[in-house]
Amino acid sequence: MDVKSLKLEITSRSITHNSKPVFPKFVRVYKYGSKLVIRADNGLYEKGMTYCLTYYDDFGMPIPNQVKDRLANTKIPEFLEKVHDAAVYLGSTGKLYVPYPEPDRQH
Repeated sequence: MDVKSLKLEITSRSITHNSKPVFPKFVRVYKYGSKLVIRADNGLYEKGMTYCLTYYDDFGMPIPNQVKDRLANTKIPEFLEKVHDAAVYLGSTGKLYVPYPEPDRQH
């Protein structure tokens, strides 16, 4: 967070971890990254912001463009809704964490 420029950057990337092993019946995205830059229009604690989201991934397998487009048109808005929810949560509780439960995965 840069208070002088009223800017916040959130970066995410893919990782591997022994607690989340590879399962053949699931597609694992090995290369993923995103950067969300949020700039307050007036002040950090006032309404109004401008944001830019960049994102890339590599599924490691060919996926038709129609499927990619559908995912991009549904998952990115869902992600931004979660960002909004996190901002509302932060504003109402002062906490930086929104406890989204991990999906229950059957092996």
